[in-house]
Amino acid sequence: MSDICFYRDGHHITFKQFCQDVTQAQVAVKQTDAKRVLLFNADSYQFSVWLFALIFENRHVLLPPNAQSGTLHQLASQCDATAGSIALTDKSQITQSSDERKVIADHGLTREQFFALFVGEITFYTSGSTGQAKAIDKNCQQLSLEIAALKSEFSALYQASNIIVSTVSHQHIYGLLFKVLVPLLLGKTIVNQTFEYPEHIGRTLDELAEVKRSETVNSVLVSSPAHLQRLALDNVLVPYSQNFIGIFSSGGLLSLATSQALLQQMNIAPTEVYGSTETGGIAWRRGQSSIDEPWQAFANIKLQTSADSQRLVIFSPYVTEQPYLTDDNVELLDARRFLLKGRIDRTVKIEEKRVNLNQIERQLVLHDWVAEARIIVMTNRTHSARKILTAVLVLTTNGQQSLLEHGKLAFSNALKRHLLSDIERICLPKKWRYLTEFPYNSQGKLVLSDLEKLFD
Repeated sequence: MSDICFYRDGHHITFKQFCQDVTQAQVAVKQTDAKRVLLFNADSYQFSVWLFALIFENRHVLLPPNAQSGTLHQLASQCDATAGSIALTDKSQITQSSDERKVIADHGLTREQFFALFVGEITFYTSGSTGQAKAIDKNCQQLSLEIAALKSEFSALYQASNIIVSTVSHQHIYGLLFKVLVPLLLGKTIVNQTFEYPEHIGRTLDELAEVKRSETVNSVLVSSPAHLQRLALDNVLVPYSQNFIGIFSSGGLLSLATSQALLQQMNIAPTEVYGSTETGGIAWRRGQSSIDEPWQAFANIKLQTSADSQRLVIFSPYVTEQPYLTDDNVELLDARRFLLKGRIDRTVKIEEKRVNLNQIERQLVLHDWVAEARIIVMTNRTHSARKILTAVLVLTTNGQQSLLEHGKLAFSNALKRHLLSDIERICLPKKWRYLTEFPYNSQGKLVLSDLEKLFD
């Protein structure tokens, strides 16, 4: 097991240094009586330092999915203080100035002993059926059980690897587990940066190869279907194929075409993990030979379907509610395997970002220009069948006048700006249609196909 735990800004950081930095951060945490702390930092190392410092000081950690002003404002009432790179009006910010640093004794903890102290509460946030940020409480014991399960299920892959690179954020449970917690326990080197562009991954692998020299760079890529789909279209990592031994994907379904393309290009069958913030990991599959490739449940997950439907029911140590009724329809093949048949609610994944259609509609109607709003999911046939959101709006009198005065482009851009306080840019509607009334049928119902025809 390597003593290196992070690669940051061209330098390696040892586990000993990490432990000392956590202890230093604990000094700052001790100076506040805040019990619930909102933590955000795009820097994975700094995030990890503060996460463990807060947990070790028995603080309840709240992890916002992003640092957008609307998100932070919504969560402000739920915290006593902030940590990391965010600050809120009327909330204290836990920081540590350079003159506070002092020599900290090396307690010589092993990684296992360090993680044995990982006991506390973490709250994640995700969009619920109402569209409001939904708090998902997890205790660290549940996360530790999942870490152990992942370590066991993917032991061969982890044993063969020494570097972890990621395109997903540690602020979400998937990134936290796969990019930070599991690699940190297993002694892997975590590349600190969260990569937006794959060519930057290649440059970093070149740097690591130069630093290691006598040691082969064997990396695992922690990613999402959106990133992997773009990568497969123009795979700049093909020259580095010998440096990859595995690819993880979660946050949505990886298309058959993308899975097979990556296998052909890099000789790696991507490992997909199915689950959610609420449930933790439920099942996994590696590679797809057909569109109906089955999922294999993790060893500690038991499967059923609901009596009145085909909704998946799980018994899992990662959730408090037993049994837990999911929002997915499935076909059970046997006690351990199943086929996914789609979601039942209005929370959808766009580029692996969860967004609730009710939330967008409600936010639009708050605008003076909009009387009614309907958001629908459509397939953008010009971009590899990628799913996009489209908006159909009934305008108020003021809205109709403003549309005439400003034109459709400026009008649509103004509505997009209105949404940005709560909706991430990647989840904004891509196409807009403006009506004086909705095309209700004779039964007074709005038919989806009639709305879709507006975009033909």
